[in-house]
Amino acid sequence: MDRVTTGIPGLDEMIEGGFIKNSSILITGGCGSGKSTFCMQFIYNGAKSGENGIYVTFEEYPDTFKRNMLRYNWNLQELEDKKKIKILRIDPKDTINLIKEDYGEIADAINEVKAKRVVIDSISSIELMIKDEFEKRQTILELISWLQKHECTSLMVSESEQEPTRYSRHGIIEFIVDGVLVMYNMRRGKARIKALEVLKMRGTNHITNLVPYVIKDGIQLLPRQVIFGEISGQSGQE
Repeated sequence: MDRVTTGIPGLDEMIEGGFIKNSSILITGGCGSGKSTFCMQFIYNGAKSGENGIYVTFEEYPDTFKRNMLRYNWNLQELEDKKKIKILRIDPKDTINLIKEDYGEIADAINEVKAKRVVIDSISSIELMIKDEFEKRQTILELISWLQKHECTSLMVSESEQEPTRYSRHGIIEFIVDGVLVMYNMRRGKARIKALEVLKMRGTNHITNLVPYVIKDGIQLLPRQVIFGEISGQSGQE
C-alpha cells in the first residue's frame, strides 16, 4: 500500500510510514492547537520533496498566511513562484457556486501546480452553507471522491472543542473520511498541554493514545515522551 510521508516529525512512525496515498484525513482541534501549521507543514514538506500541493482557505488571506508562516522559516512565496504550491482563498459567500461549478477554481489550482496534496481549511465553511443534513453528507462524500479522482491526498480542517465529544461542527465528517487526527490544547492547572491523538486511520496499525507535541519549527511530535503519567506506544488496527 503506497504511503505519503507527512513531513511531521514523529507522526510517520505512529501510522506505519505515513498517510495512505489519495486518502482523506480530518484534522480537528480547538483554538490554538496548531491545525493550520500542521496542514501547511504537510504541504511545504511535500513540495520540498517533489510532491506539489495547494492550500485552500476560506478564511485567512494568502499574504497574511504567508507572513505568519515565515516564523517557521517557510518561504511560501518562493515555492509559489516556482509553481510548487498555491495558496487559494475562496470567499465563503462563493462556496455554493464553487460546489455547483464542480470545484472549478480548486481544479484549476490543482492543474496549475500538478498538485498531489490538498488542504481544505476549513471544511466547516462548506458545512455551514448547506442546511439539509443528507445533502451536507452527500456533498462531503462527493468532494472526497472528487479529490481521489484527482489522485490527491487531502487534509480537511475542522474546528472542535478543546476536549471534544464530536470532531466536526455537525458530527458527520469524522464518519466519512479515512482518518481523523485530533489536536488537543488542554488546560491543566496554570499551563496548557498540547497532544495529538490518531482517533481513526483506516488500513493502518496506529498508536492510539495521546502523544505530546511542541510547536517550534512547525509541529514536532514526541512519541516517546511521558504524558499524564503514561508512556506513548499503544497501537490499534482500523
